[in-house]
Amino acid sequence: RACTAPRMPTNNDDGASSEVSFHSQAPSEEDEFGAFNTAAWAPGDQEYGIFPLLICRSAVLEATNGTKPTEMANLKVVDTRLCNFPAAPPRRRGVAGGGGHGNAPNSDEEDYISEGEHGEHTGPAPWSGKPGSWWRVHNQLGEDLLAREGVSLRSAQLRRVPPGELVQQAGHARSLLSGAAKGCVRLPVRPQGWVTADATRAGGPKYLVRASVPRWRVVYCPESGKNKQEGGVIVREDEALGSDEVTVLHRGDVVEQAGPSMVRPDGIVRMPITSVMIRASDVENGEVDPTGNGHTRSTISGKTLGWVTVDASAAGGPVFLKPVAETDRGDRQNQRRRRPKAVA
Repeated sequence: RACTAPRMPTNNDDGASSEVSFHSQAPSEEDEFGAFNTAAWAPGDQEYGIFPLLICRSAVLEATNGTKPTEMANLKVVDTRLCNFPAAPPRRRGVAGGGGHGNAPNSDEEDYISEGEHGEHTGPAPWSGKPGSWWRVHNQLGEDLLAREGVSLRSAQLRRVPPGELVQQAGHARSLLSGAAKGCVRLPVRPQGWVTADATRAGGPKYLVRASVPRWRVVYCPESGKNKQEGGVIVREDEALGSDEVTVLHRGDVVEQAGPSMVRPDGIVRMPITSVMIRASDVENGEVDPTGNGHTRSTISGKTLGWVTVDASAAGGPVFLKPVAETDRGDRQNQRRRRPKAVA
């Protein structure tokens, strides 16, 4: 659009100085919508259309033989036509979970997962898991699994995950499409980072195997309570110990882990749990299968109920919850000890 250029103050013939406004004229409706001419070329009126400007640009490049003019000696430039820009990230389909209300990972919706700074050529990976799935680092690896900041194997290392430990999938897997690691399946995990799930196509091992949703049993019982229904483990709205109370768990109750646990500066271990649970009272009444059949899924399906303290022993407190497999193993050992010996 042509605009009136500002003019400096000038002197009249009689020597008197005339004051000239530096403001450009307000555009009319015609200027705004109908006066723009892409082919305009009137230097006297300071009107320059886009087509003549592009022609000038090409002429400058030819005249300088691709070298930068003196005025641009200190500037770094690149011809954008020669750039290979990465594909735009997928549109976010939800608001990032976590935080104040402990939103559960939803297997049907996935927040956008950053692939990090290093640009890697990646594509969808043939991986059976989905956001919220749990995976175990292969016990026979003999080495820790590295969690890195991005999908690239060159990105910064965040932490090491020992064999046998669990990780939770945060988004869809990606496959590396170039380089020595071509074919490696990279997986985003919670709370942050990417790990190599399967490197068999690149001549490496399979790092992750499917695992069921971690289930925990309440083992804490207040000493002052007359029965196990008095007192218990408080489920709070988020990871903060001072957040609002949601419900109370009692000894024998079984809950499902909703996401990675976190360790507070004082050593207390906090963990999010889902709304899926088995009450000890329901087991005693025969309303629920005590073996927990039907609760061995590999993907979170219940909404996050809240956060509980798993272990406060580092701060001088008790252990509140233990893995169901560990408590079941202890129960079987106790039963064998109490079994009477056969008399000859």
